[in-house]
Amino acid sequence: MEWQKRYGKQGLVIIALSQDPLQMQKKFKEGVGINYLLVQWQREKMPKPLSLVFSYPTNLLIDRQGRLREFVFGPNLQALEPSLKSALKEKPPAVKGKPSPKTPISKP
Repeated sequence: MEWQKRYGKQGLVIIALSQDPLQMQKKFKEGVGINYLLVQWQREKMPKPLSLVFSYPTNLLIDRQGRLREFVFGPNLQALEPSLKSALKEKPPAVKGKPSPKTPISKP
């Protein structure tokens, strides 16, 4: 939640994936005050590297071009912060037309 506040204006998008039912995610999000996107994780529908996640929490840093920059297993997000700061300095790619999602995602 802190990173979304700190880096959101620079382009950071946080997406938390959960196997929990959407209603449970919605209640949790409202109860805790989460300020980022929660989606239902369905391994068989996820592209790599998301389909390869096998432990929780797993933190993936995917840059503006969609490349996996770094990952950390466990709650040690501080290990990603230097790479995050570097990735946020990169110029966003030019977008032609409206991007279409590759994977259907259910949101609470």
